[in-house]
Amino acid sequence: MWAFPENTHPPPESETALRAAEKSLQQAKAHHSEVEAKLSESRRVKEQLQAHNRVTYSDFIQGIVLKQRPSAAS
Repeated sequence: MWAFPENTHPPPESETALRAAEKSLQQAKAHHSEVEAKLSESRRVKEQLQAHNRVTYSDFIQGIVLKQRPSAAS
């Protein structure tokens, strides 16, 4: 015999915590696609800036080394 009866029902606090965790997970999943889109945009902008900086730096070096004016395209 046990001194304490077996409790078959979880305490209400654990049910509340479980519902809160499920709600948080649903919210995170809902925002996942938005976050992925922002990350993709950020990577695209970063690549564009790097490409622009390479062209600008290249024109600058050409101007110094070859004493040429930078191209009109930049």
